[in-house]
Amino acid sequence: MTHRERMLAAIRGEPTDALPWAPRMDLWCIALRARGTLPEQFAGLNTLEIAETLDVACHSVRADYTLPRDPHELILRGLGIDNHPDYPYRVELHDFPVTFSHDDESVHTVIETPAGEITLHLRQTKEMTREGISLPFVKSYAIQSPDDFEAIAQIFEHLQVIPTPEKYAAYQQRIGDRGLAIAGGSIGASPVHLILHDLVAMDRFFYLYADEQDAMRQLGERMAPFFEQALDAIVGCSAEVVFWGGNYDQDLTWPPFFEQEIAPWLKHVGERAHEAGKFLLTHTDGENRDLLPLYPACGFDVAESVCPQPMTQCTLEEVRRGMGGKTTVWGIPAVALLDDSMDDPTFEAYMDDLFDSLGAGDHLILGVSDNVPPDANLDRMEQIKQRVEAFGPVHPGTTTG
Repeated sequence: MTHRERMLAAIRGEPTDALPWAPRMDLWCIALRARGTLPEQFAGLNTLEIAETLDVACHSVRADYTLPRDPHELILRGLGIDNHPDYPYRVELHDFPVTFSHDDESVHTVIETPAGEITLHLRQTKEMTREGISLPFVKSYAIQSPDDFEAIAQIFEHLQVIPTPEKYAAYQQRIGDRGLAIAGGSIGASPVHLILHDLVAMDRFFYLYADEQDAMRQLGERMAPFFEQALDAIVGCSAEVVFWGGNYDQDLTWPPFFEQEIAPWLKHVGERAHEAGKFLLTHTDGENRDLLPLYPACGFDVAESVCPQPMTQCTLEEVRRGMGGKTTVWGIPAVALLDDSMDDPTFEAYMDDLFDSLGAGDHLILGVSDNVPPDANLDRMEQIKQRVEAFGPVHPGTTTG
């Protein structure tokens, strides 16, 4: 089987000749390039070529972020929206005056609306790049107070989603059989989730959600048509698997909030994806224990970037059981690759326990949550590959080991 065939079969719950092993390498590459310590055999390589060198499946969720990008693609990043040549759509704003500037460490966008001016300030320092951070952090948030709700609503009502299926198709063709090119949708699973994730400082959000909930929901309703346009674009492209939503955590997206503000949208996106013959992947990289009871009803097919113990409370076995038997889980903890976090005997014992708990290994893709860290011991990745080979074929409904 090719890597692509193996990953698709795992998502479908079908037999495979081996466990899929698809570690995320782009942020590792970005960091080591910036540090000047990228091993010679990886010099000048993109995500696909790195996977080929390591002889693993290519982790290609949303885009290849090792590729250079025009800074102008980040004009709307302060709204939780960025553009990339690999995406199945791009987003533009033409109806309002926009001033944009950038330097080596900052990106500034000022949008003038009839309801007032919105200023977006992002920061990307050299140190952040050396840590593998591929997108700038927000320095000044779009929403400072409820007075900004109207201007934000007007901006989202005038955003234009331009489908670019040919751009995504080129990305899909580039990845080919080395992996799955996951089509990129919204990071915010819903309008209100996007507000929390990108539009307002997190501590400020909780006060606004308590004190201005009706106004915030009205803002979300006016943002919703933009989300629908983005959804139309991703289900209209040629992807087998689409990305929508991420960064859930039982404290930040606490269960009642998740159930009310996120789950309905995930279910809606899943239904649209399934109608189009596609699978839905979402990025569940936080503390999941209290959210696990809510996940199965959301209808997503792949829980990507799962971070089990020791990074969170749940073992991989507990996460897989909590997700339900039909959801494919993708991830093992990044700290397992760090010598400072696990010495060799601890790593070996951890891997023994992990592989002993895999059962038949169905509905499972092994990866690294959230990404292979810059200081990773690559010898351990080779050891995981050897364990995958030793595990052998996957036959759902049987017990291995």
